[in-house]
Amino acid sequence: MINEKQVEKFIRKRKRAIKNPVKYAGVFEDSKNDTRYYIEHGRNDRQQSYNERLPFLPWEFLKTEFVIPTDYYEMSAQSMLIQEGSLCSNTLSHSLCFAHINCIITYFTHKRYVIRFDRERKRGVSPDSVFYLVMAVILQQPERAEHIFKLLQVGYPKFWINRSKSHIGDFIILLFDAVKGGKQLQPIVDDFAYVDIVARWDTCDLQELTGYLTQLCDDQVAQVASPPSKMYFEFDNMNWQFTPYAALLLLALRAERGLPNPDFSHPGFGNITQLLPDEPVAPVEDELLSQLLACMRAQGFDEEALMNV
Repeated sequence: MINEKQVEKFIRKRKRAIKNPVKYAGVFEDSKNDTRYYIEHGRNDRQQSYNERLPFLPWEFLKTEFVIPTDYYEMSAQSMLIQEGSLCSNTLSHSLCFAHINCIITYFTHKRYVIRFDRERKRGVSPDSVFYLVMAVILQQPERAEHIFKLLQVGYPKFWINRSKSHIGDFIILLFDAVKGGKQLQPIVDDFAYVDIVARWDTCDLQELTGYLTQLCDDQVAQVASPPSKMYFEFDNMNWQFTPYAALLLLALRAERGLPNPDFSHPGFGNITQLLPDEPVAPVEDELLSQLLACMRAQGFDEEALMNV
């Protein structure tokens, strides 16, 4: 259970987060210049690695060109949520467009890492990548959800994901696996905090479900309110803190299966049930991203083919 001081600290940080998109705007604009450079030259200035066993493709070096817009649009959606109490689905969908491509590149480069260097690339996947999966689910974009989940499904037992001390990332992966992934995964952490929720995600007891939702939200509030020394680092930045992604995933997966959900509110987040979109949200792809993808595809980038390597 969270205490009053944790909630107060969370609310204070939440109010300050309204200005995060403004603080990050300069970084975001600089990233556009990097993207334009790539479109013009077919490469970026970070392209230095060479491996005789398996040469690198130019778009393998794209990272910040996708991560920075992902973060900017997500924190913009988060700011709108704080101010208006509703989920800005289009802005979140814009974030997901960049996140989805980043996950495909990450999956491909991690699969090739073993061939190039004879070992797994452990801790190469950012822990906040799990929230990309939640975005795809709540926006009802199943193909993107499957692509992102494949990165997590393959990478989770191989320790590709850079873990914090939070179990919320494990919960997101394991819940999606329990509902849609074939129940192939087991927790890689000791004393996994959400065994009961994953096992009973489809309960018809709404009081029991309310307890699960409260636990997830309480834990997120406590982790956001914790100092950096506690090492909940997916919640120690400008993103992901103030949108109840874990609780929304549970509600969205239940709604997708036609299961009832309670009208659930939490002191840190307000009414959470009402945040879910009523219908699928279309992808939002801007002109610059379209130009970048056209350049990448001319260099052999193919989403479906790469997810089957």
